[in-house]
Amino acid sequence: MTPGSARPAPKASPRFHLDIPLGLVVGLAILAHLTHMPVWAIPLVIAGLLWRFFHEWRGWPRPPQFLLIALGFMAGLGVFLSYHSLWGRDAGTALLTLAALLKLLETRAPRDQNALLLLGFFLITSLLLFDQGMATTLFSLMLFAGLITAWIGTSNPSLTAIKPRIRAAGGLMLAGLPIAIMLFVLFPRPPGALWGAQQPTLQQAKTGLSDSLTAGEFEQLATDDTPAFRVSFQGSVIPPSARYWRVLVMSQEINGTWHAKIPPNFDAITAPDLFPTLNNEVTYTITLEPSERRWMPSLAVPIALPPNTVLSDTASLFSSRPLTDRTRYTVTSATRYRLDPNHLSRAERIENLALPNDDPKLKHLAQQWQGLPALEIRDRILSYFHTEGFSYTLRPGKLTGENRMDAFLFQTKKGYCEHYASAFTLLMRAAGVPARIVTGYQGGEEIADYLLVRQADAHAWSEIWVEGQGWIQVDPTTAVAPERIDTGFANAATQDPTLPNSLRGNAGFAGQWAQLNDRLENGWNQYILGYSGSTQIDFLQNLGLKNLNLGAQLVLSLIATLLTWAGVFLIWRKLSQATHPMPPAEKAWQPIERALQRLNVPRQAGETLAAYIERAATAFPAHRTQLMQAHTLFSQWFFAEHFGKKSQALAKIKAKNLARQLHWLYWRKKLTR
Repeated sequence: MTPGSARPAPKASPRFHLDIPLGLVVGLAILAHLTHMPVWAIPLVIAGLLWRFFHEWRGWPRPPQFLLIALGFMAGLGVFLSYHSLWGRDAGTALLTLAALLKLLETRAPRDQNALLLLGFFLITSLLLFDQGMATTLFSLMLFAGLITAWIGTSNPSLTAIKPRIRAAGGLMLAGLPIAIMLFVLFPRPPGALWGAQQPTLQQAKTGLSDSLTAGEFEQLATDDTPAFRVSFQGSVIPPSARYWRVLVMSQEINGTWHAKIPPNFDAITAPDLFPTLNNEVTYTITLEPSERRWMPSLAVPIALPPNTVLSDTASLFSSRPLTDRTRYTVTSATRYRLDPNHLSRAERIENLALPNDDPKLKHLAQQWQGLPALEIRDRILSYFHTEGFSYTLRPGKLTGENRMDAFLFQTKKGYCEHYASAFTLLMRAAGVPARIVTGYQGGEEIADYLLVRQADAHAWSEIWVEGQGWIQVDPTTAVAPERIDTGFANAATQDPTLPNSLRGNAGFAGQWAQLNDRLENGWNQYILGYSGSTQIDFLQNLGLKNLNLGAQLVLSLIATLLTWAGVFLIWRKLSQATHPMPPAEKAWQPIERALQRLNVPRQAGETLAAYIERAATAFPAHRTQLMQAHTLFSQWFFAEHFGKKSQALAKIKAKNLARQLHWLYWRKKLTR
């Protein structure tokens, strides 16, 4: 180069491109976590994903390193300030998601892609910490398949076509499926459901019922078609008129709001004085959606309780801990019973006769019935509701100010179940009969062999105390809308325009699709999420494997898994051989060549069979004769026009014997080294 000539420009290195399946899967996994992250992180996540997209599509520059470092510190500080910790499910997942976003923005080399790939697996797994429903699981499996596809591409840079990568990923997942099933079925699991460590989220903690009740409150649930629980009966399904699912009992009324009696967690609880009619027992299993509450719906009054539960003095079923995950429990209830028939304590009598200071017209109406038998008073109040122009509606309007029940009884005369239960209970008290409100659910839609009870089935009714008979159930809604009990609340409010189509009992395609979807969800809840330690023990006992301790069960699961893995391997090998068939002579020769390769005598590229055998005989003179005999036989098999079946059988036997001797030689060298 002369002094005045121009220096050639350095050749620009090609711009690194992120693997498309990897970027797509990690981006979708990050977006799936947006609902679990603090609000301030959402615009940061969206902006980061868009930046990386435009970097790949339009060639935008990557964010500078100092900006990524600053964002990392700010993200950690923001997570700490939002959750007051960097540990735990919510804080840890938010931190992981933001770290994956920053790594996605930083990725500029194959090594970065490998780190991003590993982060992707953690991101997908953490989705199941929030929800294990069928839809979320299928979405996670789809993302997992995408990551396997990306992994195949990043480990084989020459394989750029997507279809072969997808086929390979699908084959790997299918091969691993039997092993996963075997581990799921047999591997020892702790008591509780599959995801017993699940914590609640705002989306899951939706109970529909609270421990207080104000007239007009159930209107909010009337159009809520989300499931509350599902019920499977041992035997035939009970009729609609008997489907009263007891949850809470409310005796105290303060300023128009009724309050429930919640037993404490650890204090001793006085059991109710219960006399069940044992020939009217019903056994059923409830799958309850997460509620973050302790109360558990039950039919009538329970007489055989599930583990870790208590029966309150008002015959309501409570868990010993908040129900933060989906819960399955089996109960036996008596549909005919007497509850506290012989005695009502003075404190209970005072509490269940207490009246508010307002509603003078209600009290005046009840005075005409004072002194009559309790059951006659009940009948007169129900007749009053039936004959005085009352109607059942989902939108009765709010009762405000004082004398709310007076306004309902003598002015609007339009109400939902809690209006009638409140008015009936106060009228019974004003007439001198102890009464209280019960809240829970009534009804349920029959789907296949189980009942689906929705939040819209929330209901309120009353109980009155009668000497010698105890607490008697009374549903005043039946006096106004008996179809609410017999055919469901949707039929009682079918003219209401706000009622969703999903609650109208539509028998068309939409209704059938909704039922099919719920059947799938119910099966998933029962057989996958509900596969607990006790269910596993029952399954093993059905197979004849009784009284297995933890160690024996662990050994059994490992042996079964290894056998399954061996079966998958053999099937995979057979399929590979069928796809790429090997000539019989080559197939018979392979054991010898593999044995020599293990002894550090591999065949060189372009090396003839004669030269290879001579080199092997020099390395192992004790086996020269066998090697030469094998060479003679296989040379004829490879190159002769006709090689008879007897000669082929002799060559196979020679090859097996020689390969066996070489394997023994390999292990002797190993042991004497």
